[in-house]
Amino acid sequence: MNVTKTFDDGKVLAVDNISLIINDGDYIFLLGPSGCGKTTTLRMIAGLEQPTEGKVLIDGKDVEGVPPEDRDMGFIFQHFEIFDQMTVWENVTFGLEMRGYEEDYIIKEAKKALKTVELLEYADEYPSIFGNPGLQKLGIARAIATGAKILIMDEPLGSLDPKVSKVFRHELRNLIKDLGLTAIHVTHNQEEAMAIADKIIVMRAGRILQMGTPYELYENPKSIFVANFLGETNFFQGFVLKLLGDGIIKIWTRLGGPKLFCNDYGNGFNLDDNIVIAFRYEDIYLFPLNYNFEKSRYDWSKMEFFKAVLKSKRFIGSTKRFYLALDNDDKFLSTKPGTFVENYKPGEELIVGIHQDDIHVFKAPDDLMYELSLM
Repeated sequence: MNVTKTFDDGKVLAVDNISLIINDGDYIFLLGPSGCGKTTTLRMIAGLEQPTEGKVLIDGKDVEGVPPEDRDMGFIFQHFEIFDQMTVWENVTFGLEMRGYEEDYIIKEAKKALKTVELLEYADEYPSIFGNPGLQKLGIARAIATGAKILIMDEPLGSLDPKVSKVFRHELRNLIKDLGLTAIHVTHNQEEAMAIADKIIVMRAGRILQMGTPYELYENPKSIFVANFLGETNFFQGFVLKLLGDGIIKIWTRLGGPKLFCNDYGNGFNLDDNIVIAFRYEDIYLFPLNYNFEKSRYDWSKMEFFKAVLKSKRFIGSTKRFYLALDNDDKFLSTKPGTFVENYKPGEELIVGIHQDDIHVFKAPDDLMYELSLM
């Protein structure tokens, strides 16, 4: 709680007064750009670094001075840390032997761990027979064999091929859930975190910006950085034109762009506040100018409509990307499934629709470029 970590005699602030609670059985992701403090936070939980200020509590007990091997934790890293000269069996039993367990116990726990990750039949083989997913399974077996209740994972999927990683990450989650473990997983891969996390903790510059489920963070980002970091988002500058009550405001994008109605989501905006307007690529609907909304079977009553010119479009396998521009030359993107049927041509004017609830508005920061930076 209230943990701070500095290096170089206080000159480098790596973690800045953060507090978080991780419940038993949670699969938690620490997510953020390189240098945000997530790995340092993980190392302090693991006992590999000591906080400069604050305390780390496990089961309500201060673990200051308790070494990593006595914290009931297993460690899984990007580069596996597997002993190539040992067999699969020897890799799993090594930690148990170092702890001085009796042979019968070692055999029982090693068999159980290897069976759990479906590697028992390879017990007499050497790790060189495995690809990266197999090596990670071996690392998990080694961790759980020692009775770890908490898994500490630093970029465990970082060395996997992207396609393999997309499959294996779900195996990893299912395995951890089946074992009833608590997992703390560091990554800079947003898609990975969104796919398998129970909760995500977004960090930047040593601080926690937002915590919540993937859905909560994606649908209700509390800052420009989080909105930009998770998913693909368009941003416009503008100001508050009217306050209409019941949480509804009217906004106007800069330089005579469209006027839109949206929710203020409790931000308490004032008239004429400078704002940043955000909406996701996939939340944008596109219609031809002659589209008949009256004959449509959909309810468009809460949609905001404006016109834009299609500049270009790209087919990228599973998606189509549409590059558009407003009259004021503000540019934005819309994405649709690759199966989306259309015959739009570059240079064509289209009707753009977006639901009021999908428009997010933030107070304009002092340094917009910094907030939009993914570093």
